[in-house]
Amino acid sequence: MELYLVRHGQSQANANHIMQGAKIDQPLTDKGRMQANETKEKLSGIQFDKIFVSPLKRASETAEIIVGSQVTVTFDPRLVEFDYGKWDGQRIEDLVANYPEYFKNASNFKNSWRVSGGETYEKAQKRLSNFMNSLGLDNNDQVLVVSHGMTIKLWLALLLNTNNPERIAEPENAEYTHFSFYHGIPILKAYSK
Repeated sequence: MELYLVRHGQSQANANHIMQGAKIDQPLTDKGRMQANETKEKLSGIQFDKIFVSPLKRASETAEIIVGSQVTVTFDPRLVEFDYGKWDGQRIEDLVANYPEYFKNASNFKNSWRVSGGETYEKAQKRLSNFMNSLGLDNNDQVLVVSHGMTIKLWLALLLNTNNPERIAEPENAEYTHFSFYHGIPILKAYSK
């Protein structure tokens, strides 16, 4: 299987530096639509067999730009963004000022759920693992997934078998990450292209 993970294009919340998790559902900006069109060009030579998309607007808009409205996509709630709890919708600079221990030391962020009431890394990775198991890795499918930055970051940590997701940078808006699976083993081919 060839798996292409695409982060959505810039959303209004991204442009306004708002923490945007599973509860914030804002559309793309003009820049975000342009980014999605650039990714469409990068992926234009690939005929996808399956397309899965987070049901949030920013992801569904990105997917429609990349594959068009005539292609069938499957919306899957397991692909939504990480849930930041009560931090969703707040200005990032305010969160950094009020909770520096979670933002100035990246290794502490995994414990932010204790304050934010949001999701744990383990819970997010469990839903992503469940999704991966439903794909069937030993096939020749070309699979496109349009999802979110933190979700993809945690997915990468899962696929690369690392317990330190904070060492992985989130992909940029509308960029893709490509994995090949050989006998179920993930091989990273491209990151944030």
